[in-house]
Amino acid sequence: MFLSPLFFRLTPFLISLFALTACGGGGSSTVTSSSNDVTTVPGAPTIGVATAGSRQASIAFSAPASSGGVAVTAYTASCVTGSTAAVTGTGVSSPISVTGLADATVYLCTVSAANSVGSGAASAAVSVTTNAAPVTPTPAAVLTYSTPANFASAITARFEPTLALASSVASRSRYMISDSATASSAANYLSIGATYSAAAGFVVEPGTVSTSSTYNSYLTKLVQVMAAADGNYRLDSHLHPNNSIDVDVGDSLKLKFRNNFGKATSTYGYVSFAYSTSTRKLQAKKRYKYSYDPSTYVAIYTEDTGFAGAGYYVNYAGGVYKLVPLLADATSLYFYDSPLDLGVPAFMNPKAVAFVTNAAAAFKTKTTVSAVEGTTGSIYSQVNATYKPQVLTAGSDATTKINADARLALIKTQVEASGGSLRYAPAVYTAFRDAALKTQLVSDSIADGAPGQNLVPYVYFTNEKDTSGTYHPFMVVVHYGNQASPNGLKDVPHPPGDGTGAYPASKVTRFTNLENYVTLIPMRNYGQVLVVTDNTFTRNLWLDVPTTTLPANVYTYADSADNGLLIDGSVMFPVFNNTLVPSHLAGELSASGCHVGQGGGGPHCHADGYQAGSALGLYNDSDYVGFTHPPLIGFGYDGIALFAKYRSSDSALLGYTTALGEFGAHDHDGLGYHYHAHTVPDYQPVGASTADKSTLHVLMKGAYIGKTNEIPFFRTNSGFRDNIYLGGQ
Repeated sequence: MFLSPLFFRLTPFLISLFALTACGGGGSSTVTSSSNDVTTVPGAPTIGVATAGSRQASIAFSAPASSGGVAVTAYTASCVTGSTAAVTGTGVSSPISVTGLADATVYLCTVSAANSVGSGAASAAVSVTTNAAPVTPTPAAVLTYSTPANFASAITARFEPTLALASSVASRSRYMISDSATASSAANYLSIGATYSAAAGFVVEPGTVSTSSTYNSYLTKLVQVMAAADGNYRLDSHLHPNNSIDVDVGDSLKLKFRNNFGKATSTYGYVSFAYSTSTRKLQAKKRYKYSYDPSTYVAIYTEDTGFAGAGYYVNYAGGVYKLVPLLADATSLYFYDSPLDLGVPAFMNPKAVAFVTNAAAAFKTKTTVSAVEGTTGSIYSQVNATYKPQVLTAGSDATTKINADARLALIKTQVEASGGSLRYAPAVYTAFRDAALKTQLVSDSIADGAPGQNLVPYVYFTNEKDTSGTYHPFMVVVHYGNQASPNGLKDVPHPPGDGTGAYPASKVTRFTNLENYVTLIPMRNYGQVLVVTDNTFTRNLWLDVPTTTLPANVYTYADSADNGLLIDGSVMFPVFNNTLVPSHLAGELSASGCHVGQGGGGPHCHADGYQAGSALGLYNDSDYVGFTHPPLIGFGYDGIALFAKYRSSDSALLGYTTALGEFGAHDHDGLGYHYHAHTVPDYQPVGASTADKSTLHVLMKGAYIGKTNEIPFFRTNSGFRDNIYLGGQ
């Protein structure tokens, strides 16, 4: 049996055996051979060896010389230490085990016998020292708190696919465009340049692939074909989906990738193209100028009636792509199917909800990098002197790490000295902090974001007391609520509407912007609830729908907004949406399990987008290699850590055989109670038809298992001035 580690002191220990009879105790008497012989209690057994165990001892003995004239019916071993009450064990033969003892403690033990007359005298005493408690290795000794490789690192892995010519070209599909009918390392593929410029866009340049190419080599060459306003095609970069191919009339009609879905800094636009699969020529048809209304951020596209390149063809020569007037000068261009399946997988849209063509809703604006980061930014300006050393520099920085590690160690000491404890070892919080701070935006996919910027500029630790003197330590995370990779919002079949009217006529959310989150993750161990309704909070899906007949369970009794934070700075939402059905059944999620909600803003994730064999998700197969546990991928707002799922191949990993409970959480190997992403096969929502049965791909089901009633400022709108746990001035 597994025993948790305890600390003990050494104390003396006694065991004794008594004989019992049905009529009580009595002294010895002389036995005669007449029919009226007098029976007595048994004599004292002869004590033997006491064998120590953990929290127990086994006492050997020999039967008494006299049984009292009748058979001995039982033996009792009794162990005492100091002035504490005796601990006993009974049996009918030697040895007898006495359990419930303290570990690493000296006891004196005796044995007595009993028959039908009563209990006899105790034996002599024998001393025994119980074993010390078995030491469970600390989590640091058995667990490496790994985190997934961020997107910038993941795309540097080698990738060696086989390319195949596309038989047709379809809207929303992705292709690589080559000047060669044969895939080879000598072929040139149309690529987006590596240098980002808000004013000039990205260049269109040739690139090659080889057996030593990386995922990034292919991502930069993927073009997503999208239906243009005139029925022809717009060509968007997959890696930088805010950018479409445009023509620079001031630079010899060269092609350039320019921003068409964000805060453009000059007159941008896109060209619509027609492609012939027979001639292999790409012909420019029209150009649409892009702008946005700075008061509403509504994207505006107007036809460029003076477009000089209308009817021209794409020519590639000398490393330059441009438009030329003559078909004879056009370059034959070959479309290859994408070697990566980057669309919405079937498990994110199990009911095959059709793709809607509603216009895109306006993007929002909530914050800027300059308003948040730096010594004049809102965070550094508001944090007090105690915690300011942890926010000296935004992003990953050696000095702030030293300061954060020192503060976390001090917090652990302070909390434990006052009788509390952290929920996890400091290494868990350090792993999350370090990984989150290294996350930078790779994809130009945020309307007001820029590649290379931090997505989690600050993570710092605070430890303030409430009015009763209790410490409440927090990990404070400042984040922009977006993922580093392309968000895939253009692929979502049925995104949320913008709330302006009935869905068929409403605009839908396909843009994203920087959010301004300052999130508190409680580090104190407040324990776990037994049932969902033990936690009481007002932002609750189940309470928001008072007419529901659904029970309050781990899916419905959930936060009506975000309920956790992922390691890249994105936020989690419950599996169910605000109509109390699983979001994926509505076909409203991207490949990563996320979407932008009705109110706009940054994307949030209702489901786990992990795909076996993929290398470009929040976490991937490579993140398990060399580790003893799935990687850490987030935290619930209840302070419970979230780890990646156990795959069927992970039977050797720690905790694999420990079943997840109702909340999708478990405890093992001294790690502490924690969530895991997981699947729930063939789930049928209560009251739904079998047509709604599907497999859930869960990050957090929804309900909090950590006790939230004791967490100060839990899920309240609070700022640095009124919430001391943010570490304000």
